[in-house]
Amino acid sequence: MSVTAPAAVTTEDHTMGERLADYVFPKVPVDLLAATAGRAWVYPNRSLSFLLGGEKRQGKRFNWRRPYFTVADQVLHCVVPPGRDYTHHYTQLLRSACAFTGLAADVTTEPPAPGQGLEFVDHWLPDNLPAHDLAVLGYVDPLFHGHTTGWTHRPGFGWRTARIGSATVLLLGCEFSFWGDLAGDLVTALVARGHTTNVVYVGKLGGLQPDMVPNTLIVTGTTTRSENRTLTWGSSLDLNDAPPTLRTGTRHVTVPSVMDETRAWFRAHRDDFDIVDPEIGHMARAAHTAGVSFDYLHIVTDNLNGTYEHGLYAERSAPVATRRRRCLRDIEAILHRSLT
Repeated sequence: MSVTAPAAVTTEDHTMGERLADYVFPKVPVDLLAATAGRAWVYPNRSLSFLLGGEKRQGKRFNWRRPYFTVADQVLHCVVPPGRDYTHHYTQLLRSACAFTGLAADVTTEPPAPGQGLEFVDHWLPDNLPAHDLAVLGYVDPLFHGHTTGWTHRPGFGWRTARIGSATVLLLGCEFSFWGDLAGDLVTALVARGHTTNVVYVGKLGGLQPDMVPNTLIVTGTTTRSENRTLTWGSSLDLNDAPPTLRTGTRHVTVPSVMDETRAWFRAHRDDFDIVDPEIGHMARAAHTAGVSFDYLHIVTDNLNGTYEHGLYAERSAPVATRRRRCLRDIEAILHRSLT
């Protein structure tokens, strides 16, 4: 059933402040939105053909396919992968883009049907994907270059394998971003097929504490708050002699979209949580349900206190890239020690 979207998030509301427009505008076609006078419809792909469009490659091996846009009957159609959080995220992006450009937003959202996300992920997951002791998801391209095979690519995914000590590692990259609940579906599909019994998610997230300097800090933990439920699990990482960039025991909270990280939300949550992202809670719950281990090693890439220069609105600058490479080297060292 289609639903009318909630109110737009503006610069006055959001923790990014004046930089929110820099985050929103690259993700939506403002010219097409203007041509439809703010009328838009966000819905999941009708079949399994999402990968036929939505390119935003910019030299990236993974995470470059995006929801695609087309105009029909004077309505901007935004076609997204079948995730609840995906439809919510792009609805909020479109409504904010309308607010920034003086358009009266008329955005309707159609959520995916139950099970549609899992069907989508399972369809695109390659049939010949090998089984390994550990599956690493997310930011995999820079990891274990000296220990791996070459990349094997199929539409939607690519992978390579590594042997670290006596363990085998599957580095699985995805051409589309598995936003929010779709990340949990990916874990469910991987485990159901028998590809692994251990999952580590390497990614990026937001920090709620004022001393979390973006792109200089790695965080991990074993608890999350997601959909009004708290989940705690055991870690399989060896965190002895960890690098000084690592902060352990961080308190995580899951939200559907970065657009939900408003000033009001921040004030309500900063005393109880340290970090936030849309995926960790869904992946942890999927792993817990399937009876496999789960860990995350994430780079803090923005600070919701608004006191630092860099954030999600300026991710491709040279200083950001350099600092992230250092963090990724430390993440690789933690994984190497945990496997050997």
